[in-house]
Amino acid sequence: MTNIFLYGTLCDRELLEICLGRSLTTVSLFSAKLENHSVFWVKNRNFPVIKFDQGSFAQGLAVLGLKDHDLEQLDFYEGGFNYELRKASIILKDNGLSSKNSIIDAYVYFINDDNIEVDKIWDLGEWQRCHGLISRLVAKEYMKLQSNYKDIDLLSEYEKIYHRISKNL
Repeated sequence: MTNIFLYGTLCDRELLEICLGRSLTTVSLFSAKLENHSVFWVKNRNFPVIKFDQGSFAQGLAVLGLKDHDLEQLDFYEGGFNYELRKASIILKDNGLSSKNSIIDAYVYFINDDNIEVDKIWDLGEWQRCHGLISRLVAKEYMKLQSNYKDIDLLSEYEKIYHRISKNL
């Protein structure tokens, strides 16, 4: 079982369901934060990255107890964007079971590009209003590529699907 800390587009529960390929009713979700990090929009793009930022807290969603298949699904989705999992200690916010926060280990998707340009602080609500619908539609089609993905350029395929769908909206 694996714990994941999500901080960007996958905090959108509908997109998370699409990527996992199942309902979230049996998934343990908690508000969480990662110390000394902030989440930023990638410059001129519609997704975020997380960066070290001393004294800050990246707000996000902890997904606890994921099975190997769930992790494969998320890795497929995020891997096309050049993200990789790294272990970190996250802080679960008060979950109603105790009166204080808990610190647990979880994996976090970090970008594999130290030179990526960032913009303003990430805003999930803004993303949902401006990009959520199309991103969910694209993800429904993109996730079907998982069965034969070794022979294709995932980012290129994602962008083709995105452009085709955006023309029709």
